[in-house]
Amino acid sequence: MASPDSVVFLESYYEPMAANLARTRLEAAGIPCFLSNENLVSLMPLYSPITGGVRLHVRQRDAEAALEILGNVPVPPATGPDEASFAADAPDPVAPRCPRCGSSDVAYGPATRNTYGLWSALLSVVLRYPVRGKRHHCFHCGNEFK
Repeated sequence: MASPDSVVFLESYYEPMAANLARTRLEAAGIPCFLSNENLVSLMPLYSPITGGVRLHVRQRDAEAALEILGNVPVPPATGPDEASFAADAPDPVAPRCPRCGSSDVAYGPATRNTYGLWSALLSVVLRYPVRGKRHHCFHCGNEFK
């Protein structure tokens, strides 16, 4: 029979951030714990499934309380609706809008389609790496624009 002070494996996480959040929750509750494989998975994420991910360990006597704490996911309190966000005639002046559909569901980043100019095409051939410009992308209709 294992002693209550022996260390046991409690949970496995494939992302180091999730493992650190669980470790922090347990330490905030007064349960000592530690992580293993964290550095290996952080440096080489493809090894995570092979090594079993980042492993969380606790003492045998704290295992049940730790599982209960990790099982309770706190739900953030709901906030009241913002009246200005429901006004149809008051669009956000800062957010860009899609010129095709008018949606504000737009992000700025690397272009998803080939938007090569002469110099970027030439540079892409020389570097053997696609050099794409940054553009706005509408997630509603798929339009890309500057």
